[in-house]
Amino acid sequence: MAERCGPKLCSIAAHRGFADALVAGLTPRYHEPGFGLARLTLLVPSTRARRTLAEAFIRQFGAGGDGAAGGLLMPRMAVVGDLDLDEALGPLLDPLGAQDIPRAVDPMRRWLALARLLGEELGDKAPRGATLLRLARETAATMDRLLAEEIAPDDLTGDRVLALVGDLAEHWQRSLAIFARVQARWRSQLEEWDALDAATRRNLLFRHAARRWRAEPPATPIVAAGVTSAAPALAQLLRVVSELPQGAVVLPDLDLAMDDAVWDELGRAGAAPQPDSEPFARGDAVSHPQYHLKLLLGRIGVSRGEVQPWHRRGEAAAPPARSHAISALFLPPQASRRWIELPPEKRRLAGVRIMQSGTPEEEAQAIALLVREALETPHKRIAVVTPDRALARRVAAHLLRWGIQADDTAGRPLSQTAAGRLLLLAAEVGAGGASPVALSALLMHPLASAGMDRRAWLAQLRVFELALRGPRPRAGLGPLGDRVAEHAGRNP
Repeated sequence: MAERCGPKLCSIAAHRGFADALVAGLTPRYHEPGFGLARLTLLVPSTRARRTLAEAFIRQFGAGGDGAAGGLLMPRMAVVGDLDLDEALGPLLDPLGAQDIPRAVDPMRRWLALARLLGEELGDKAPRGATLLRLARETAATMDRLLAEEIAPDDLTGDRVLALVGDLAEHWQRSLAIFARVQARWRSQLEEWDALDAATRRNLLFRHAARRWRAEPPATPIVAAGVTSAAPALAQLLRVVSELPQGAVVLPDLDLAMDDAVWDELGRAGAAPQPDSEPFARGDAVSHPQYHLKLLLGRIGVSRGEVQPWHRRGEAAAPPARSHAISALFLPPQASRRWIELPPEKRRLAGVRIMQSGTPEEEAQAIALLVREALETPHKRIAVVTPDRALARRVAAHLLRWGIQADDTAGRPLSQTAAGRLLLLAAEVGAGGASPVALSALLMHPLASAGMDRRAWLAQLRVFELALRGPRPRAGLGPLGDRVAEHAGRNP
């Protein structure tokens, strides 16, 4: 029997800076002469987290931190993966030894099959075209969330669940029934194809890794860093990692200073339900930032008192008062009554300003100016956090005026790239019957030149555009050719 240790969990407070604080603690603990951190394996939640940690290691190395002498080999980082981003797990969690787990169905095939099933279930009321495809995409996303929580289609039609939704409007109940039927039919389709949903396969891989590591603990250290998903299969894997002889789980911003009464008010997240209890506790404060961390701890099987505070802080850590004020700001309903009794230092958000702007453009300009002002300090780093993608693009465009290249961690949508725009224009030309405006826009695209010199191409395009002016011709390329030939005859 493999040696089992007690669970080892730590939490890095928000004001310490998770990435830099984590690296500052890992480097002296796991660095080995000649190997650096190469023996260490980090389980991280997403590719964005992997990139952020890689940059933190580079900063630590550049600052002359521990292990900098002679170079630094960074640890192996395995991505747990984000279903919404369709991220792969990689060979560590999806090894060759897991061939007995069926393959995952192709996402496009799944999307189109769900659209067909929805159309059949809805009948005459089914939407058409793009609306039906959007409905299928949303249905697939909902199924993924349920599969990650290991909720089967039969669970949606059970008496205990129906008792909870019985008070809902009739159309909501019909929608739930249709969704359950579609999911059941989809499960039958998967059996015919001998395939699995990606979320189901991910759960099986997590459990496969948990069994393998429990039976034979790895000889090298494994640390799960920043993983907050409370999916049951992933929580079981984190439990195993926390009990490995060289394993640990590091959580981001678990509030260890919160009063026990406030912690209890969050609800029974992760606790085993009683036989006669409701499957979902209506009193749970599911919108509280700490709720899902409590849910994760409950599914791992540890109490908050067993989690230790991280021993290091990042180089750009903020004062602890900031975390205390934010924690007090997000108190659950009953505990929020204590807000007026808190001392001023517990409520004050030093350095936080409120700005009101008349238009989104003014808002973007003001933010860009603040970023430029902060970057005038040598080695200063600044982050703009916003869910508004339009605002982020405006700020990045303003920063370019001063030669500042913003690193947008959300990436760039395909539709905003040159190739993506070309594809959209080609689709518009095809859908609109080669209308003159759409066709001219397509031919004017920088990637459309047919191998000609750009200036010669634009000169020919100018002649073509002049020929198309006037009444709009019939749909198709034939009438456009006739119009151009007629124009060339008048202007030899």
